[in-house]
Amino acid sequence: MVAFILRPDSPEIPPPYEFPGIRMFSFRLPAKLSKLQKLCDDWLNIGTLFDRGFEYRAFLPFVDMELLTYPKMEFAEAPYSNWGFASQQELYFRFFVWRFVYAGGIMLPVPTPELFFPYLFVDNSWSMISGRNVIGFPKVMARFERPSNSAGTPFPIVASTLVLATHQPTTHLDWRPFVTINSGGGSTMPIPAEAWPWIELATTDPLFELLLEAFEAALPEVFSTVQLKQFRDAPSVTGACYQAIVSTPFSPSKIGNLEPLPAATVTIKSYASLDIPKALGIPANTPITPALQYSVGLDMKMVGATNLFVNG
Repeated sequence: MVAFILRPDSPEIPPPYEFPGIRMFSFRLPAKLSKLQKLCDDWLNIGTLFDRGFEYRAFLPFVDMELLTYPKMEFAEAPYSNWGFASQQELYFRFFVWRFVYAGGIMLPVPTPELFFPYLFVDNSWSMISGRNVIGFPKVMARFERPSNSAGTPFPIVASTLVLATHQPTTHLDWRPFVTINSGGGSTMPIPAEAWPWIELATTDPLFELLLEAFEAALPEVFSTVQLKQFRDAPSVTGACYQAIVSTPFSPSKIGNLEPLPAATVTIKSYASLDIPKALGIPANTPITPALQYSVGLDMKMVGATNLFVNG
């Protein structure tokens, strides 16, 4: 491995990172399990089963859309810990996946499910570049519009990003809203007793139900994400010069009680270059009442990451 050439203007800051005082709004949206599995097959189950030795499976028919405010993102190791800190807002869609390891001709599940983030948006360019290039999170720049009166309702919230509305030679890449959260949609729903992120996990699949029962008997204090990290090969239209599946552990702490949010609806727009509803199997351009919604505060720390498989 060659040494990374450090530039003082480079935003590619390596872990560890510390994120104190996060405030999160969470909205659970129905999704199609077949669509979530296709994302696993396309973006996690790369190469061949024989080469990578594992496969990821989606097992719950929903996604959690979460909006986070980071008042302080700290670079936790020298020399970066002396550089300063950053702040950001973030919105992502995530769902639970389970890794099965191929051993002796059979597939064996690992003890703990992981979180997969197929879509992730931030309003901080350093976070976007570090997230994509260092860890493999598919971060995209976004803008967030929120009410200025913190004592009033938290809605409406509008997230916008650069999209191509259609694929035509005359289409201009431009900022468009892709998620809108509005007040309404019925009464405020009850708050579960579980701690984030392991909230109301249940499945009708007998295999996964047994796995969840064993898992929930001893909930871990950390969770891991799994992502595709890749870089295009410059001379090739279709080739990648690097492609890997990366697992990243996170340590949440000081997790507060889940707090109710006012009743809300979530509308997700569909564009040619960003069709989240089609990819996740949820209604497009239609107000959706979440199956679960809440606010929570917590601290988070991320120490490092592991390459599970490097393709090629």
